[in-house]
Amino acid sequence: MSEAEKIKIIAEHYGYDAQSRQCIEEMAELTQAINKWWRVCGNGQRTEKSIAECRYNLIEEIADVQIMLYQLGYLLDSRLEVSEMITKKLDRQLERVEKCTKI
Repeated sequence: MSEAEKIKIIAEHYGYDAQSRQCIEEMAELTQAINKWWRVCGNGQRTEKSIAECRYNLIEEIADVQIMLYQLGYLLDSRLEVSEMITKKLDRQLERVEKCTKI
């Protein structure tokens, strides 16, 4: 079974309300993992976690959020629109980068 098929089955089972709330929870966990990464790298209050532990947790939370975003995209039937918006935003940011490097 492909990842897309798994996303579809899970998203349809739980529905938009449940998965949008779960997405919020996963994004909060990602925020916490990003902060832990900063801390383990020496920025801010120190943590007892190792770099490897923090890196693993950060990757895990990125995956969780990405899965939820795929589900929301499926449930809103917006995958093509999201893809087009990503292209538009990346192009706009590249223009900004190019302007900065020309100065």
